[in-house]
Amino acid sequence: MMLNWRNLLPNTLKHRLIMTYITLLMIPLCIAIYYLFQHFESIRQKDMMDRMSERMQQVHMSLNDMMAFAYKANIMLSQDESLIQIMHDPDKYDPLERKKVIESKMSGINNSFFFHQTELYFRFIDLKGNVYTSYAPNSQLTNDLEDLQDWQSVLQSSAHPYRWVADDLNDVRGSQGSKLLSLYTILDDQLRGNFGLARISINIQEWFRSTLKDSPVNQDLTIFTGQGETILHSKKTAFSTDMMHRIMSLQAQEGHFEDKPSLSLVNYSYLEDLDWYVVSQMPLSELQQEIRQLRFIVFVFLTILVIVFVLVTIILSARMTEPLNVLKRSMEEASDKKLNVKISIGRDATDEVRFLGESFNRMIDDVLVLINKLKLEERQKQAVRFQMLLSQMNPHFLLNTLNTVKWIARREQQEAIAGICTSLGLILEASLNSEIELIPLNAEIKLLRSYESIQAFRFRDHFIILYEIDESVQHALVPKLSLQPLVENSIAHGFDGADECGTIWVRVRAEGSVLILEVEDNGIGMEAAALKPGRRSGHGIGLSNLKERLQLLFKQENSMEFITGAEGTLVRLRLPLLIATPYSQEGDDDHVDDFTGGR
Repeated sequence: MMLNWRNLLPNTLKHRLIMTYITLLMIPLCIAIYYLFQHFESIRQKDMMDRMSERMQQVHMSLNDMMAFAYKANIMLSQDESLIQIMHDPDKYDPLERKKVIESKMSGINNSFFFHQTELYFRFIDLKGNVYTSYAPNSQLTNDLEDLQDWQSVLQSSAHPYRWVADDLNDVRGSQGSKLLSLYTILDDQLRGNFGLARISINIQEWFRSTLKDSPVNQDLTIFTGQGETILHSKKTAFSTDMMHRIMSLQAQEGHFEDKPSLSLVNYSYLEDLDWYVVSQMPLSELQQEIRQLRFIVFVFLTILVIVFVLVTIILSARMTEPLNVLKRSMEEASDKKLNVKISIGRDATDEVRFLGESFNRMIDDVLVLINKLKLEERQKQAVRFQMLLSQMNPHFLLNTLNTVKWIARREQQEAIAGICTSLGLILEASLNSEIELIPLNAEIKLLRSYESIQAFRFRDHFIILYEIDESVQHALVPKLSLQPLVENSIAHGFDGADECGTIWVRVRAEGSVLILEVEDNGIGMEAAALKPGRRSGHGIGLSNLKERLQLLFKQENSMEFITGAEGTLVRLRLPLLIATPYSQEGDDDHVDDFTGGR
């Protein structure tokens, strides 16, 4: 058995008000707030990602600037004539003098305005293997001619005259960290050729610590190589290997994504010269913390709002429904007393309740008036029916007289007169039976053929009627004598009296739950007929009577449509499709013996 959804609804007005509030206000409001939070979270996440990307650009630019400082220092050294002369032929100069001049060159480059952000550590080797540094080394300086030769062969065989070493040994005394980022390059002069080797180093760990000072506390900064080796990491915990592989598999210079396993936002940048990846991580908890706080505030507000509204709704609904309950009890009491008691309305009742009470009292008065009126009409109806029973005496005498005329005509071999009597008897019998308004379609067609036989004697070959009846609607119920006035209208006004024979089509079919009855002629049309005196000008008495009967029988479920043109008129009736069970009528044989001359 199907469940009726109406049974699930509350029956009281108070509960319906609360349910309506929850359904139409609270649920849409909660859904809207949910999507608002989702939108706010995406905007907040995008803003955080933009800030991380901006920070990554700053770190990237800082590394590039340091590398650019090293390139610029190399250019300045390659263009210093006094440095070139000393390192090209160091034996011409005093060792202390050489050391003093070269160290002053190193100090001058470090003190220039180009390199104010971080300190560069210089280490030179001349053609004789003498080593010069801008810093105090951890060990004693020795002849490194072999080191010079090794680097010359390495750099001369490579595509560039320089090489970056990311994990160079830190030999600076007192410096933190064990690794340096170093640029190895051959010092070259266009006139003299190679005059030594330069190593320009940067303490990458000191730079990393200075960079972290400007980063957010909860932002994790990591630098690792393309081989998956972590160079620098801002936290003690190890950087995820899966994260490394994912970033390297993207093969992009820069990008960002949300990492589900670590619940963080990841931003990365790739340094091609060093084969380094600089990665920044920001936990999603920072983003979610702000959203949780806002969500908590909104939910508290909504909870308070719901509680307040429910209390107010209960109070207002109680004030509203209590007078209605009083009104209900009063109406039941009035019903028990058979409409003899009026409802008393209190002074504290609202305008709506007072209006209902006054309307009920007026309704009681109107009902009493209607009851008295119905009693009077019932008595009048009985009197009218009595008169109708008396009036049926004469029509029965007329039927008997028609039978007598018919038999005389047959005896005198006047078959035409006998046929007219038979057809007229059928029509007269149908019109006398006032208790039946709807008859089967086949009975209506039989009456129409009787009418056709009478008119055929009158107009001879002036018209013919063609019937197109769907077999499936033979037993459909139609108003009695509904087709006859339509055919009569076509015969009387549709043809202009010419010698040509007119044609009338009678069609009946079903379209879904609608029964379609059509009567069409090929006459002169309604507009032409209206111009001639005595012709049809619209709706005659028969059509008006039919339209009124249809309105009484079917209310708004029927229609009568007139379609006319230069030639012919079509009248279409639309009625509800009602199928009657076929039956055979036996016994009562008041009508004249059947005889139809339908075509």
